[in-house]
Amino acid sequence: MDIDFTNTTMDVFLNETIHPCLTQAQKCFIVTANPEIVMATRHNARFKETVQSADHVLPDGIGIINAAKMQGTPIDERICGVDVMHHLLAHAAENGYSVFFIGAQEASNKKAVEKAREKYPGLIVAGRSHGYADLYDEAFVRTVVEAKPDIILVALGMMKQEGWIRDHIDRFDKGVFMGVGGSFDVLSGTAKRAPSIWIRFQLEWLYRLIRQPKRIIRVVKAGQFMLLHVPIIHKIGKVIGYNKSRSRKKR
Repeated sequence: MDIDFTNTTMDVFLNETIHPCLTQAQKCFIVTANPEIVMATRHNARFKETVQSADHVLPDGIGIINAAKMQGTPIDERICGVDVMHHLLAHAAENGYSVFFIGAQEASNKKAVEKAREKYPGLIVAGRSHGYADLYDEAFVRTVVEAKPDIILVALGMMKQEGWIRDHIDRFDKGVFMGVGGSFDVLSGTAKRAPSIWIRFQLEWLYRLIRQPKRIIRVVKAGQFMLLHVPIIHKIGKVIGYNKSRSRKKR
């Protein structure tokens, strides 16, 4: 679908990419993409360009891993966005890097910062803002830029968070930028991750669906994504001229 994933392991990615980036005060735009995000790029050309512009697109979602296997181009390891966030916070606390938290509701954002400080003593919080402010307001953007954060975590949901990073990253001299979706809710305790046994058996999606039935639409999107990568369906699609990489217009 014209989305290039960074094929590596969590340890290698952190030690050989993120840590040097922070040490050298460079900029890095990370997208953690699951099947829903990849499917969304088919319907929104601007979003597709945004994802393609990222320095790294990480395989966040077992559907990405399975689809890669079906295509004969296996990916080394699933790299979950919430896990990357925790690694970033831990590394920041240990090495004196600052973090700016943007997004989620005010209560969740505030609680996430409090929990981060508790879990990672010494963490420097450059600033925070809930996601319902005018994040494109010049005064707000200037506040974030002038805080000179080393890490900027943006929890605005798919497309909005990547769009904000895309539109403002050039204003910064340094920083690891990552959209983290609902990770602030997990960090604050507002939402719970699936138990490890569910994750090990690739049933994290089912656990979330049971707890949040409204996620059914997202599950359907993931199902569509997987069907497009089943070899026989892929071959039939080629025969009839169906291109899974082509953007689709909304009707």
